[in-house]
Formats: sequence, structure tokens, C-alpha cells
Amino acid sequence: MASTVHTPLFRRIPVLALALGLIATGVSWIGSAAPSFWFDEIATLMAGRLDAPGLWQFLQHKDAVHGLYYAIVHYWVAAFGDGAMALRGFSALAVGLGTAGMVVLGGKLASTRFGVVAGIIYLVLPRTTFMGIEGRSYALSAALAVWGVIALVVAVKRGTWWAWTLYAVVSIFTIYLFMYAALILAAHLTYLLLTRRDRPTLLRWGISVLVILAAVIPLMRAGYGQRGQIAWLAGQPIVNAWTTLVEPWLDGSWLLAILVILLFVIAGRRLPEILARYGAPLVALAAAWAFAPLILMLIANSLVGPLYTSRYVSFTTPGFALLLALAVSVFSRRWIAGVLVAVLALASLPTFVAQRAPYAKQSGVDFLQTAQTIAEHASPGDAFFLQNDKTRTIRPRLTIAGYPAAFAGLDDIAFVRSDLERGEFNDVTLPPRHLGERLRGVDTVWVAGAKRTTPEIRDMRRVLAEGGFIERATYPLNRTEVTEYVREGTR
Repeated sequence: MASTVHTPLFRRIPVLALALGLIATGVSWIGSAAPSFWFDEIATLMAGRLDAPGLWQFLQHKDAVHGLYYAIVHYWVAAFGDGAMALRGFSALAVGLGTAGMVVLGGKLASTRFGVVAGIIYLVLPRTTFMGIEGRSYALSAALAVWGVIALVVAVKRGTWWAWTLYAVVSIFTIYLFMYAALILAAHLTYLLLTRRDRPTLLRWGISVLVILAAVIPLMRAGYGQRGQIAWLAGQPIVNAWTTLVEPWLDGSWLLAILVILLFVIAGRRLPEILARYGAPLVALAAAWAFAPLILMLIANSLVGPLYTSRYVSFTTPGFALLLALAVSVFSRRWIAGVLVAVLALASLPTFVAQRAPYAKQSGVDFLQTAQTIAEHASPGDAFFLQNDKTRTIRPRLTIAGYPAAFAGLDDIAFVRSDLERGEFNDVTLPPRHLGERLRGVDTVWVAGAKRTTPEIRDMRRVLAEGGFIERATYPLNRTEVTEYVREGTR
């Protein structure tokens, strides 16, 4: 069984948890504004800007499983704005909350020192540093997964109705933030069976789980009804050794993967010592937390898929951090554990930096750079036309939703209406051949399209040429090309 935490040491846990949580928030926030938003983050902003009736209408058509997160984001952006620093700052705070929880959890299950080690490892893992600059629910759901385990540990120890109620409430909230987080209940059961097998405790947990499952039935039904949203996974080569054994926690870090394998090999050889020192419940909890949801999801993916991509198991990252903390803490000399944690942090650093590069998001999206180019060079009264290929999630027109301030004072000549409340992230726009009337009185048009010219952009160039426009300047970006067209005889 895990070692007992002495009272004076235990009293240090809240201070250490708060301190490390604040550090984690700061570290996660560093460089968060540098990468461009990508499609999922822009979807967050578009849904989060809706008022309550509009959001409810939208959720009837799409993203019902993200409804709670969108509602939270609505109030967050209303208070702090919808820029990258603000949106991703919310995720950075969630990383801090999760890191603080790791310190508290480690202190309850082993010792304050173990909790601090687990918190630091959680903070530096590439999946955590990814979650910290991602405007989605991953960081918050992972943090609540940590506090859900804390609630379980407290409920098992105290056995009171309010403790089990708190456990149920936190679990329900976590699942509503990210539906797949329901799979963590398998880790909860594993810990429970190895900690307390008495009938009253198992009965209380069983009742709590029934309440949890009953409460999330509406979410599950909505998610099943909208399952077509993830049909795109079928065309992705995303279930292989790398995407299932490395990416869920280490992102793309080969160096860190090698170090982790070495640590786990050493820990495996010293497993009896780890079990004697920390107890089977902690070891089993960490392993089940890290791997049980992944295994269950892969089974479901093979039976009814497609369901899996590595970021969907982000909430297992705290369990993986606990496993690594066990691996480094088994050494009797504390300085060795300290060195190993430092080595893990240094090995994670290249990935941390790469995640905060300008084109770090999916497929090197450059919505931010497109917006900056137009904002820097366009003048009030200029018009713009952004490619709106609705089959692509990297279409330049999404730039407007991600960075609306860049287009203030400019004329969106193709815009017809937004169908967001009908569940469509695509604006309805006029094709270039129907823009003749709207081009009257316009002297400058900014066109943004994929570098690899599409039929839509070719049509726009033809319409502009027929209207007497000539190309004045071109700004090639990472994926997009921004071109300024002016009417002959002007400027």
C-alpha cells in the first residue's frame, strides 16, 4: 500500500499545487499567439460567439458533444476577447488546473514529492503542451479527469454521500466536456477493486456510475445522431503503432519516445520494488488511466469505427504522467529522479518550440498570416474575395471567422449569409461569375486562394480581368497566396 503522508508535509500540498499550477499556466501560455488558428479552433470561436438561443439551435445540427465547452467559451470570450492569447489562455489555465491536481493526487496516493514529480512531468509532456495552446476542450477535460480521480479517492476514503455526489458531479461535467472521457470509468473501477473491495464501497460506486450514465444519455444520443461529423477519420491513416503508442502522449517527439521506452524498461525490471513502495492501487490506476481508454477506443474503432485519432485520448495524459513519475521515483537517490525529470523536460523542449511555430497547426495552416497580410496592405473601402471551397477545412475564407478585425472596413463582395445556426461553418457566398454588379465602384480587390490554383480562383481571375482589373502585388504564404488586384487607371 502507498506510504502515509505526514500531516506537516500534507499541509504543503495546497501551496505547492498552486505554485506549480501557476507555473504550468505561464509555461503553456508562452508563444500561444504565434501559431495560426486552425479549423477546429475557428469552429470554437464561431460557436462561442453565438448567443444562447443561437448556440442551442446550432447544437441541434452539429457539435452537440461540444455544447458545454462552447457555452463556457461564450462567456470567456465575452470577458476576455476572442484573440489567440485569450482563447488559448483559457486552455493554459486548464493545464495549470490539471498540474495542480496532479500534485494533490500524488500527495494523496503517495507523497508530496511524488505529486510534485508527477505534476512537473505532466506539465512538460508534449501532449500537455499541445493542449495548452489548443482552443478546444482537451486541456479542461484532462484537468477535470484529474480532479475526478481525486474526488474518487476522497469518496473511497470517507464514504459519505456528499463525497460520492461530488465524484458523480465532476465525472458528469467531465464527460459533457468531452464524451470519450467516459472511458476513464474503467480506470476508476480498476483502482477501486485494488483499494476497497468491500460491498458498501462497491455499491456506492455502482450507484454513482448509474447516475453518471443516466445523466449523460442525452449527450450519447446526440453524439450518435451526429456521428457523421467524424466520418472523415475513415480516410486517414491514423491507427498504427506510432499514432497509438507515441502520439497520444508524446506528440511527434522521437527523442522523448526513446527515453520513455528506456525508462519503462528499467521500471519493468524493478516492478516489484515499485509495487512495494507505492502499492498496487497507484500502479494499476496509472496504467489503466493511460491505456484502458485507448484500448477500448481502438476496439470500438475496429468494430464500429471510425472513432480514433490521437488527440481524442488527451485525457489519458495524466495517467501516463503518473506512470513516468513511478518510473523515475523508484530510484533511492533523489538527485537521480531530479536529473531524469530534467532530461525529460529537455527532450520535450524541441517539440514545445515546434508547437509554437507560426505554421505549427494542422497541415501548416496560415489563416493568421493571411489576415495579417490583408490588414497590413489593404485600405478602407477595398474589397476582398477569399476562396470558399466547402470540401476543405483549410479554405482561406475561414480567415474571416478566425480574425475578423483584419477585415474591418473592407467589403466582403461575395458574402450572402451565414448558416451557422443551421449547423454550417461555411458562409454562403456568390460564385465569381455572379459578382459583376458587386464589383461596380470597386477599385481594389484582395484575393486569397490556395497556392495550387483552384477552379474558383481561376474563375475569379477571369472575372476580374474582364472587369478591367490587373494584378498589382502578390504575397505568397505557407499554403495561401494573397493577391492585390486594381482597376486599370486607378492609383
